[in-house]
Amino acid sequence: MFRIFAVFAVLAGLFASPPEARAEANTLRVAKQFGIAYMQFFVMEDQKMIEKHAKAAGLGDITVEFNQFRSSDVMNDALISGSVDFVCLGIPGIITIWSKTKGIFDVKAATGFNVSPLMLMVRDPSIKSLKDFKDNHKIAMPAVKVSMQAIILQMAAAKEFGDDQFGKLDHLTVSMAHPDATAAMLSGSTEIVANFSSAPFQYRQMKNPNIRRILTSTDLFQGGLSFNVIAATSKFRTENPKLYGAFLSALKEATDFINADKKRAAGIYLKASGDKTPVDELTEILSDPAIQYTTKVSGIQSFVSFMAKTGQLKNPPADWKDMFFPEALAGAGG
Repeated sequence: MFRIFAVFAVLAGLFASPPEARAEANTLRVAKQFGIAYMQFFVMEDQKMIEKHAKAAGLGDITVEFNQFRSSDVMNDALISGSVDFVCLGIPGIITIWSKTKGIFDVKAATGFNVSPLMLMVRDPSIKSLKDFKDNHKIAMPAVKVSMQAIILQMAAAKEFGDDQFGKLDHLTVSMAHPDATAAMLSGSTEIVANFSSAPFQYRQMKNPNIRRILTSTDLFQGGLSFNVIAATSKFRTENPKLYGAFLSALKEATDFINADKKRAAGIYLKASGDKTPVDELTEILSDPAIQYTTKVSGIQSFVSFMAKTGQLKNPPADWKDMFFPEALAGAGG
């Protein structure tokens, strides 16, 4: 009889006691791309800001890995496969992955990241507008069809040729990482005659007298446009609340760091990236008012509307804010 009561006592204790809390991940994996648009990540890595905030949150010593990718389509695959925890995406990237993963992985944006103009540069003197591109001309960009540059080119084509002609220039586009595209433009010896680029690569190209700008994203977005947002899966956010919060705290610190001392931030970027741009020249680029390091988001709805109208989204959000976790929306624009 005593043994029976003992067994019941143990079972009662098991049911009465809450289950042991699931341990959070001890490694955080972050995906980045090329260029100064990802400056916060370079600063966060150099200053070990995520590690500092994770320790302050009681997580102890964690490992942080920053992995570089060519474009958002590759990073999206890595996020869905569980190879990375945070990815930095252009607006088309977050729209696409949110639409594809709704009800499955539920990928959403955790925060804004920056505002930066994107420029279409050309080196062929015969090209003075979008109407001058010929079938033998090639336009390099991070990823055809899906990158920020690809959608902006479609928007510009719709404005130039008519709404039903938004894809008129798509057959001229080729996927190429920013450093490779810049090398092709500066060499002048390849079939690449145009590059839809980003900072600092577009500024470097403009120093060549044979290269000029024919389109800037600000031509289409007068009210400002987020260049990148940072996304994660709902699963990671739910299972790792402290680590998730530590990342966002570190991002805020890095953003404030850059805005307070652009020259020091430029030095960190140049050392980590191997970029040979003189530090004073890069600091001048960072001081361009059009380049903003901010966690606020803006200009999202116009992308959602365009991609839905052109049939590139099978499952568009009823409201663009549906694609963002609540903490990302503080001070958000449209």
